[in-house]
Amino acid sequence: MKITKVALIHNIISPYRIPLFAEIATDPSIDLFVYFTSKSEKNREWDVNIDESFNYKVLSGTAPNISKEAFYHINPSIIKELMFGKYDVIISAGYSSFSNQIAFFIAKLLNVPFILWSGSTKNEPSRLRRLSLPLIKFIIKHSDSFIAYGTNAKEYLMQLGAPENKIFISYNTVDTSFFARESELVKNNKDLKKVYGYNHEYLILYSGQLIERKGLRYLLEAHKNLIKKHDVGLLIVGNGDQISELMQLCKNNNINKVYFVGFVQKQNLPKYYALADIFVLPSVEEVWGLVINEAMACSLPIVTTKRVGAAIDLVEDGINGFVVNEKNAVELEDALNKILSDQSLKDEMSNKSKEIIFNHFTIKHSSKGFLDAISCVNK
Repeated sequence: MKITKVALIHNIISPYRIPLFAEIATDPSIDLFVYFTSKSEKNREWDVNIDESFNYKVLSGTAPNISKEAFYHINPSIIKELMFGKYDVIISAGYSSFSNQIAFFIAKLLNVPFILWSGSTKNEPSRLRRLSLPLIKFIIKHSDSFIAYGTNAKEYLMQLGAPENKIFISYNTVDTSFFARESELVKNNKDLKKVYGYNHEYLILYSGQLIERKGLRYLLEAHKNLIKKHDVGLLIVGNGDQISELMQLCKNNNINKVYFVGFVQKQNLPKYYALADIFVLPSVEEVWGLVINEAMACSLPIVTTKRVGAAIDLVEDGINGFVVNEKNAVELEDALNKILSDQSLKDEMSNKSKEIIFNHFTIKHSSKGFLDAISCVNK
């Protein structure tokens, strides 16, 4: 059996990527080495530990801010690592940092197949992207194959010139088994809401950063009207620079029954999914939205917007949730109200969410996209 030595360049150590890299590394034909360009970034609070399930190295370097959420990772040592690593394939997670860009040019210099792994879609326009578009198109034109997060990412790659027959989808996902297992353990307690002090018939859950593009002001506006119709609380899990503004918004507008939980580490998140009846991600801009994967693994109906990358692949409108227009509190309220007002619909959507996620969007499914892309360039 031929062993393919693969270098994968990724920005930070994310708890959501470790299971994927570990799964890829189990393939006997793959010798995987992951280069992280940083341990973390300023806007992340993850507590991450990596076991020895795959080989990796955190490169020294710097990562200046180029926007509120974007960092430009510069790791000169990646040059030596790739030049002398004798890799058969180089995979880059994105194209927006020096280390990813230089990896592409080294692959071309060494005549090593280069695979671009991308989640970008047409829904994240920015001045930086416009300025770097000629370089992006050049990288895409000369890449050997592509790995896309999902349908929207595939369509954007094609729009930028990538041939469809060289694009392989590795649906962006999480360790679904972990979330399903851990949330079920908590759900065994029938008085769960009361145990944690949430004395409401229903709980709506949001999990993620508290920043402008997440659309939380529209969710709060929708919630203000929902509490007039239902005994419902809103759990907001996460942290971010908008937290004070959102809390003040609740105070000024008498939006009650809202609970700001703060940041929660991955190992403790299943408890909140178990407490919830519906999960909502109201973003006005979102490359994917892995929290939807988590919520579906925990059997929750989903309400999200058309600007969320995961929506087109994970949420079947009217089947396991609803997809509404962004920046639209009225549509958010209507979708949430439909689910809260119909117990049988809520139960059906809950079951369907879990069925969809485990049938098509597990770590094994995601790993296959990588293996297919590697196989393509090895022919």
